[in-house]
Amino acid sequence: MTTSTHDGHQIEESYSKSTISANWRSKLMNRVLQALLNLTPAFFSLTMGTGIVSILLYDFPFSAHWLRVLAVVIFVFNVVLFLVLLFANIARFVIWKGLFAATLTHPVASMFWGTLPMGLITLVNMTALSCVPDGGIAWARLALGLWWIDIILSVVINLGIVYIMFTRQRHTPETMAAIWLLPIVSCVVAAASGGVVSNAIMPYMPQLARSTVIVAYIIYGIGVPLAMFVITIFLHRTVVYGFPAPATLTTLYLPLGPCGQGSFGMVVLGKTVRKLAYEYDIGFTIAPAGALSSEIASGAMRRVADAIYAGGIITSLILWGLGFCWYVFATTSLIDHWWHEDRSYFGRQSFSVGFTALTFPIGVWATASTALAIELDSWAFKIIGAVVSLQVVFNWSYVMVYTLYKAYDGTIFVAPELSQFVDKTPSLRWESRSERDKEIARDQRGIGSYRV
Repeated sequence: MTTSTHDGHQIEESYSKSTISANWRSKLMNRVLQALLNLTPAFFSLTMGTGIVSILLYDFPFSAHWLRVLAVVIFVFNVVLFLVLLFANIARFVIWKGLFAATLTHPVASMFWGTLPMGLITLVNMTALSCVPDGGIAWARLALGLWWIDIILSVVINLGIVYIMFTRQRHTPETMAAIWLLPIVSCVVAAASGGVVSNAIMPYMPQLARSTVIVAYIIYGIGVPLAMFVITIFLHRTVVYGFPAPATLTTLYLPLGPCGQGSFGMVVLGKTVRKLAYEYDIGFTIAPAGALSSEIASGAMRRVADAIYAGGIITSLILWGLGFCWYVFATTSLIDHWWHEDRSYFGRQSFSVGFTALTFPIGVWATASTALAIELDSWAFKIIGAVVSLQVVFNWSYVMVYTLYKAYDGTIFVAPELSQFVDKTPSLRWESRSERDKEIARDQRGIGSYRV
């Protein structure tokens, strides 16, 4: 009798443990699926911020070996982060029906498609900077191949999203936001990266380096003018309607992106053109008709390269100055709001994935400062580049800590495109009709059920 009772208690205890374990696994799976459902392309902005930090540390104005080692460690982490986000987004669109189309047509969510190629380009740049010099032609080919993939993505997203804005979305001057820049700036970032990649592959494939620079200038033309148009509209909107809502106040830094990266691109592309002319005797124009000797032809080619380089420096300084304006506007507006309106603005409650705007846009402006410091041999730009780089590292640390904290409690995962679905939940792609009917019946009986 005692043995039977003891066995009964063991069975009951075992059943209780298995039930608790099953409930725990069910809750964990529900949380994972809920996070996956809300894991929008906007999260690629985390790879943008992480990538620019690795680049800034690798090319820090006051360089040190340990900084480059740290930069490579962050680069490896960023590769893993990018792949996780990439496969998670693919799974997201495969699992839920209609989610891809909803993300494309939503007036806010669609803008963040631009963060995908911009996140990838930080990996391309670090590959060119840290892997190609020691890895040889194999890494050079990888960097060039990834750059071409990014170019295609950037052009498709830039022109595609702008076309969708024309035909599938409705916008007003009052609702206009700086995030309009995101798909457009992807081309600016890819173009500037062309200078980094061409400089890295030059010792192995100088003719391909020349072709890369030519394509980069074309992509620059696709991105920078459109970005300037949008910045003009955003300036008008800000003057007429005031600063954006507090939740999106950090987006005031976004105009720094095309200004900073455009400035950096002009320096590095011009520098690459001149290096090709002087070190590899590769020019960008044919010899003049009267050039009967190779010396005359080479001299003409180098003069053209010098002109391109000089024009790039002047253009870079102009764009850097425009970026400085937006840096001041954004920084003073944040400080003003924090001081006079909300002292807890930088706390947990206000934080969202939009705070990643505190990293990449400022970071690319810092890279422009460092590039100008080298070309102009300027201590002023060198100090500015170092100080702003440290600010970006601090901002990135702040963003990553709060992202991890809010990812743990699930509050960071918010997908605006889900508002297009009933109960903010799209249907599963492979959900059987019988399961769907059963769930509807349970809802009608008032029992309710949780379905991701």
